[in-house]
Amino acid sequence: MFIVWDWNGTLLDDNHASLRALNTILSRRSLPTVDLDYYRRNFAFPVANFYEQLGVRIKDEDWDALAEEYHDAYHESSLSLAPDARDALALAAASSVPQAVVSAMREDYLVSDMDKFGIRDFFHSVLGTDNLDGCSKLSRMKDFASQVGDRKFVVIGDSLHDWEVAEEIGAKCVFYGGGSHAPSRLRHLGPVAETLCKAVRLAIGE
Repeated sequence: MFIVWDWNGTLLDDNHASLRALNTILSRRSLPTVDLDYYRRNFAFPVANFYEQLGVRIKDEDWDALAEEYHDAYHESSLSLAPDARDALALAAASSVPQAVVSAMREDYLVSDMDKFGIRDFFHSVLGTDNLDGCSKLSRMKDFASQVGDRKFVVIGDSLHDWEVAEEIGAKCVFYGGGSHAPSRLRHLGPVAETLCKAVRLAIGE
């Protein structure tokens, strides 16, 4: 078995930072801001489609500049791990289950954050993207699965996209209900855990 973690909204508790950055973009364009409930009920990948839903005219924007604007605002917020992230990682490690992070976040940002929190030693692999597009991590997951070989994977994440990633490689998906997606959007697709430790227990079959 191999546990593959999502980062943003799962191991990293960043709903507040994501919402603040999003509302910064909306405010600068004189668009209505949204609250956390709306965000969790509607946020989705690819991010560009979500922006369009909120009134941001993507065709009129420099996408790279917009992505930089978002990430500059995002990193103005202080970030922390999810409440039981360390305990969940330790639980999987104690069960001798190898772990990886596969994220749509740009890899240098991802590695920097994980170093800051001192958790990289838990992971066999840490895989991000080479851009700030926030589009998809499907290709990264497929490449990783092919490199690791004949393993049973379980994806732990907080979004519909994590389920799509799991489906792409024939893996089970366990959802964390405290992230970017409201649990009501996820329950019909797989088990939803209130804590990351519970997610690990579901993943390893306890």
